[in-house]
Amino acid sequence: MDTQYFDGAYWKKLGDDYTLAERKIIAERGNIYTYDGRMLATTIPTFNLFMDTRAEGLLDTVWNQKIDSLARALAAKLTIKSAEAWKLALTDARESGKRYFPIARKVSFLDYKVIKSFPIFNLPKNKSGLIVEQENTRKMPFGFLAQRTIGYIRDSGKLKVGIEGRYNEELSGENKEIIMQKVAGGIYMPLEEQSEFGAKPGLDIYTTLDINLQDLAESSLEKTLKKFQAKHGSVILMNIKTGEIKAIANLGKFKVKDANEIQYIEDYNYAIGEPNEPGSVIKLASVMALLEDGFCDENYKIDLSKGKYKYYNAEMIDAHPIDATVTLKEAFKMSSNVGISKPIFKFYSSDKDKFYAKLEQFNLTKPIGIEIVGEVPPQIKKPKEWSGVSLPWMSIGYEMKLTPLQILTFYAAVANDGKMMKPYLVKEIRDNSNVIETFKPEIISKQIAKKETISAVKKMLEKVVDSGTASNIKSYYSIAGKTGTNLLTTKKNGYKEKFYQSSFVGYFPAENPLYACIVVVNSPNNSIGFYGNVVAAPVFKDIADRIYATDIKIHKELLQKNPISTLGLKTFKGFKEDIVSIGKKLGWNTILGDSASEWGTAVVSKKNVVMKPSFTTAKLMPNLKDMSLKDAVYILENMGAKVTIQGKGKITDQSIKPGQRIFKGSYVKIYLG
Repeated sequence: MDTQYFDGAYWKKLGDDYTLAERKIIAERGNIYTYDGRMLATTIPTFNLFMDTRAEGLLDTVWNQKIDSLARALAAKLTIKSAEAWKLALTDARESGKRYFPIARKVSFLDYKVIKSFPIFNLPKNKSGLIVEQENTRKMPFGFLAQRTIGYIRDSGKLKVGIEGRYNEELSGENKEIIMQKVAGGIYMPLEEQSEFGAKPGLDIYTTLDINLQDLAESSLEKTLKKFQAKHGSVILMNIKTGEIKAIANLGKFKVKDANEIQYIEDYNYAIGEPNEPGSVIKLASVMALLEDGFCDENYKIDLSKGKYKYYNAEMIDAHPIDATVTLKEAFKMSSNVGISKPIFKFYSSDKDKFYAKLEQFNLTKPIGIEIVGEVPPQIKKPKEWSGVSLPWMSIGYEMKLTPLQILTFYAAVANDGKMMKPYLVKEIRDNSNVIETFKPEIISKQIAKKETISAVKKMLEKVVDSGTASNIKSYYSIAGKTGTNLLTTKKNGYKEKFYQSSFVGYFPAENPLYACIVVVNSPNNSIGFYGNVVAAPVFKDIADRIYATDIKIHKELLQKNPISTLGLKTFKGFKEDIVSIGKKLGWNTILGDSASEWGTAVVSKKNVVMKPSFTTAKLMPNLKDMSLKDAVYILENMGAKVTIQGKGKITDQSIKPGQRIFKGSYVKIYLG
């Protein structure tokens, strides 16, 4: 018989196609960090280990010599089988010709390295029979903090959310194809060890987020949502000078299955993806329009019409009606719907385009363009679509929809003397320690309004907190902002169901703003509370208080803008070491008196802070005025007194006058105001 050879290359390729296959090795995904390098998301590799008991280089002599040692090592490390059971299982696998015998699944990298050092497994690949498959699992070391902002990739890349979605290409790295060979039993095995495959890891993303502020924002928001049994809420904290978002919290109500328990989780990015009618917080834009176009000044007189006023067949009502004539700034401070809508209707009803033009000028009609996916554009109708009552209702925050981020950006621009900065979440992209790309602050508008307009409304915003609707959050430092309480509409019943949105947006410190913050709470329980000053404003204050107390940057900037001679302080008292320490950080020239007393009175002059001894003894009542509450309580309790406190703010009086004898167990009341 003659043997013929033809089309050899074709048949060789066909044979290879049936015995060889390609497999994609997924690159290790890059990490996501906070601004200061704390890890928000990382990839944790785990390893599945198998053994090719019939590996070509695994000789019988080596097997017989080392199988006992391997079995003992596996029993000591994995503990799922005894040494005898491991030896029996491995021997049976070798005798039956198993090429993919399982050793362990999802072991850590360190455990994999230990197992790889065991007898037989420490031989070269073709002699050891050890097969390694790597799996990558995405982990968030801080749990649910900023979960929706960090985001995820799902449905084979079809669903891309947050930073993970926006920077998927950079984080993904470069995968690599490897060749798998078909062996007995239809199993494909890699021709090289997976740790040597060479897939290029992804780049790292450094965000603007501060994990401490993020934790503060989420915990404060969660506390309020639980207290008022709200549906969901959001908080955004932003640096007004740069646009960096330092914290962004989104929490929604979640009922635990098979349990009568309500939790709040990061279920949706409400801050950028849920537009609602903003309510009274938009009154800032209305007042700015009136001032900017020269129709009014802050002292323009408005008759509040006993808190009710009709526009055609629709009646505008104030939440707290009064019968008075007030100025524009007073109407804003008390958040009067009638007081704001009346001048808007008077001056713009004959030229509605002019009012819309002002909303455009303030950049309220366009999306912000934040880098992550999901921002919903503002929903503000153009004048040709308005009804007869659209203008007055728009002036108080209805018939339009904005997201919390869009509202915050507007307020931050006012705080920043009219310069509107674009909010952003990512500072840098790095390849290990090498910076690949840096994202710098970006200006949306150099000046959204005249400086005189900005100056006037900033004073009005301070008055809202000082003596207006948000006076309940007045603090020892200055805050500016605006409350909002508005009805939410439903597709089925419009405004009939009486669901409210409570909000507060503002900035601090008012005299030299650094941070702007918005708090929005959706559908609080009406029977517990729903006004913006009651529900949302305390969250703002909680965040602002903590930042003001711990962020030395705020105090340095305040000192640069307000030298010691203009701080409004003539004297203040406290523990001498504390005052000296603070003075050094703030650059004060502190001059110590001769007294060895632990307590001192700091006397402010133009160039210096002079420390003089404070009169304190164990028997006589000290003068507590100009002293911090913390120090006053400390001194009195160490004297054996029992202290009670009334009011808020600075110490104004004390129940036992200075110089009087004080006994152990005496009751002392401190009055604040």
